[in-house]
Amino acid sequence: GVEKIIIPGAKIDSSKKAVEIAQKYDSCSATVGIHPHHVDEYTSLIYSNEVKSIKDNLEGLAKEKKVVAIGEVGLDYHEYKGHPSMTEKIKKRQKELLILQMDIAREYNLPIIFHCRDAYDDQLNIIKDQKLTGVFHCFGGEIKHLKEVLELGFYVGFDGNITYPENQRLRELVKATPFDKLLLETDSPFLTPQPFRGTRNEPSYITYIASQVAEIHGKKVEEIAEITSSNALKL
Repeated sequence: GVEKIIIPGAKIDSSKKAVEIAQKYDSCSATVGIHPHHVDEYTSLIYSNEVKSIKDNLEGLAKEKKVVAIGEVGLDYHEYKGHPSMTEKIKKRQKELLILQMDIAREYNLPIIFHCRDAYDDQLNIIKDQKLTGVFHCFGGEIKHLKEVLELGFYVGFDGNITYPENQRLRELVKATPFDKLLLETDSPFLTPQPFRGTRNEPSYITYIASQVAEIHGKKVEEIAEITSSNALKL
């Protein structure tokens, strides 16, 4: 029953691939951006040649047909195995990269797909006066962060991890999100819903996320599908 798919970029090469797939298939759209995980691939954004390279690449991609947003971009202070320790220098570069991409979104009048992990206070402080539209994807902040995100007018996306038995806190966030700001996501190939947990996620599993949201809100799955699809198209 999946009719439309949005394919986010995570760095320049995957953004190019997302555009390529979107232009090949009518049902697909693309977003372009550099995820904070990849900030360590840039020596320092204070170097004008790096800024120019990023801007030239992303602006070129943002102009392509079927590109519907800038993303996935944001801040991620979580310490991952195989990634550099989260130093103040890396946090600073993540902020610089985020601001640069927010400027591109504003210039091309595109919404943003925000990634945020263990960094909600800093990220909200950066974007609160920016007059941007978009979605906080795979939302995992506290209830106070949810309220601030909603006050700023952003949509809130939820993924397969809301189906995990241990994630009651996420289900409470789903319940606190008004219908007019609610979006469904798979985050494929990650965050596979509970029935298939541990295997590769895919877009068809969106139905399990919709079912969980329907149960939380006491609605029919068809209602949730209609509401969230309408929200995605508006955004």
